[in-house]
Amino acid sequence: MNKIEKYIFPSIILLLITAGLWSCSSIDDTYKDFIKDGEVSYTGKIDSLHVYGGRNRVNIKGLIISDPKVSEVRVFWNTHKDSVVVPITRTSGIDELDVVINDLDENIYNFEVRTYDKLGNKSVPVYVIGNVYGERYEASLTAAIMNRNIAVGINSGVNLDGNLAALNDLTAKSSYSILKYTATDDSEKELIMPINQSDFKISDFKAGTNVKYKTVYLPEEGAIDSFFTPESLFAPQVDVTSLYVVNAGFETNPLGPTAAFVGVVDGIYAVPGWSTNTPPGTNLTTNGVASNKPIEYKKLAPVLYNSTYNTAGNVFGTTPQITQTGGSGLLAVKEHWLPSPVELYAQQVITLPIGKYTLVWNSLVSQTATGASSLMGYEMDGLPIYDSYSTALNVWKTHSLVFTVTTPKSVIIRMGYKKTANAGGGGSPILFMDNIILLRSDL
Repeated sequence: MNKIEKYIFPSIILLLITAGLWSCSSIDDTYKDFIKDGEVSYTGKIDSLHVYGGRNRVNIKGLIISDPKVSEVRVFWNTHKDSVVVPITRTSGIDELDVVINDLDENIYNFEVRTYDKLGNKSVPVYVIGNVYGERYEASLTAAIMNRNIAVGINSGVNLDGNLAALNDLTAKSSYSILKYTATDDSEKELIMPINQSDFKISDFKAGTNVKYKTVYLPEEGAIDSFFTPESLFAPQVDVTSLYVVNAGFETNPLGPTAAFVGVVDGIYAVPGWSTNTPPGTNLTTNGVASNKPIEYKKLAPVLYNSTYNTAGNVFGTTPQITQTGGSGLLAVKEHWLPSPVELYAQQVITLPIGKYTLVWNSLVSQTATGASSLMGYEMDGLPIYDSYSTALNVWKTHSLVFTVTTPKSVIIRMGYKKTANAGGGGSPILFMDNIILLRSDL
């Protein structure tokens, strides 16, 4: 047993020495390019290496920090089949590598970067992977999906007031948008829209012309080139409200708080330029005698802002503060219980020529938003299209409905609501509507 141990331990020591020598030999093989006459002679490697992609090119940047002997940097790619040499003039401080490599195919590249001195000594390699973009990437920026659309563009005289559509998951990656338009002096101008901006105003717009727009993308952070969606064409809409809609702001003969609903619970009052589905008539008096049964539990009238209409039965309460759009009148509607019919609205029939239209208006609900459904919108070819009112109380909502008229025809604009729950006056919505605008553009 002792004899076996006697031979085992020297054998183990011999194996360890052999392994150590082999390991040192491997290290020497790895660094043999940097050893001359038994001494290490390699240059300091590049530091803080980054690559920034562009259109068929890249920008490679790095820092030369410690070695004053460095005289050039070489960048290799395509398994050393391609390279570029960058002369370096060292200073006493930190010097920068900043080189643009052009004429690259759209692809992913693995770049190898080494520093060299005047004697040809080189550093250990530093590798960095970078993307080169081109036609394939730009083709993915389709206008229908990636272009941030103009949602609204209203032309009035030389002014064009517009709004870009809200960002979605794809357009949120964009950098900015470019709007091209024809100015009043017939020159073409550009308006740059940052990603965080939606509203725009052009004060020298030539009426009757279109707007071209595209969205700009940077494919990666720090990219050296921008890429563009295909241009889209937008035909600004012109405000044609005054041509087709009568009393669009309910400014004609609104009822004062002392003249309306004095001692009266219910009543339908005339709205100039509009008809009501329940005709205006004698009101139901406070003593409970229904002088005109069809209007029982119904209230509709053009009223004044910031006024109180609750002298009997909490008719409309206190109307909202005046809106920023100006004007003093607005339309008020209220129903309770389940009257017959359950709909109450004012409407106007207009005849429109061929074109693309946007119907815009404001509404506000007070008291409660439940127990009714909206009848605000338009009807064309027997099909009504409505937009719901806000579920938040005492908050103005701006509505917008777009429709297309392909042959001249009648369109009904309607404002009101339909009662859906059998609730009393204190549990039914009070709906206010104002500022109806009709916009048109050519098809």
